[in-house]
Amino acid sequence: MTCGGTEIRLTATEFELLRYLMRNPRRVLSKAQILDRMWQHDFGGQGNIVELYISYLRRKIDKDRAPMIHTLRGAGYVLKPAAP
Repeated sequence: MTCGGTEIRLTATEFELLRYLMRNPRRVLSKAQILDRMWQHDFGGQGNIVELYISYLRRKIDKDRAPMIHTLRGAGYVLKPAAP
């Protein structure tokens, strides 16, 4: 994938998470919604898996540019595409 003309390598999970955020631009997605969509109800792993993958994405797509993934405390995450 490319962002701003720079190639960015994403894992399959990072790609799916970014795609989910991109399909819901400017819409706040709660941690529970993301968990349900990405890891289904029966996920019994790390409780902070959403935060972990959001941080991976931020390091890759927000590096050296205006942030696109924002945290709304107590509500969730929102993707606000950077202005051209």
